[in-house]
Amino acid sequence: MKKGVDAPYALFGMTFAAILFCFQAIRTNNLIFWISTIVLSFSAVTYFHTTYFGKYKIIEAAVRRLHIKTDNQILDLGTGHGIVLTEVAKYLKVPGKATGIDIWRSSDQSNNSSESATSNIHRLGYEKVANVMTANMLALPFPDNSFDIITASLSIHNLKSNTERAIALTEATRVLKPNGKLLIIDLKYAREYQETLLHSNQFTTVQSVKNGYNGWWGGPWMATTIITAQKNK
Repeated sequence: MKKGVDAPYALFGMTFAAILFCFQAIRTNNLIFWISTIVLSFSAVTYFHTTYFGKYKIIEAAVRRLHIKTDNQILDLGTGHGIVLTEVAKYLKVPGKATGIDIWRSSDQSNNSSESATSNIHRLGYEKVANVMTANMLALPFPDNSFDIITASLSIHNLKSNTERAIALTEATRVLKPNGKLLIIDLKYAREYQETLLHSNQFTTVQSVKNGYNGWWGGPWMATTIITAQKNK
């Protein structure tokens, strides 16, 4: 699978800053510069690990716990290169279908495009049960109660305001079938998501759990959280 770096400018910034502080530390032998070099290097290394390796392990385990049925209809919000989309697709058989939507911004993920996602789908042989389309999670082009499962991995946080994030969750709730499952994997706004879902009074359970170093986007202060919820019958 073709991989991309999530928020590539963040990783570049950490790496560049670590190099600058290292030069300054060598030049001045200043303790503050040495500490800054160590912290920034640690952040860059953990970020690299998570974006290239750790998040895949988290996604695989989270999807496995969804207990997907072969005929489920699944929607992936902000699908990017299709990491979650292809992971859920391996459990499906026709007429089961996984649809990934995105607006394909490269600032969210490097080499982010529908062509890249489609290429990954075909490379893995899931073209009969998976597809992508250009659509905005703020206005989903699907009827009410269309999907058995909705996933969103590292995507909703890209919406800049809490109003937009609430709209995205409302739209997801609208197109999710009664008794359907919602899976959110994200590194920010976990409490906000939980409160929005609970206050909607449309979910029987809303649970969250943090992951270990596989989900550290620079360190434990920016950790990945998994939120699962089940819609009322």
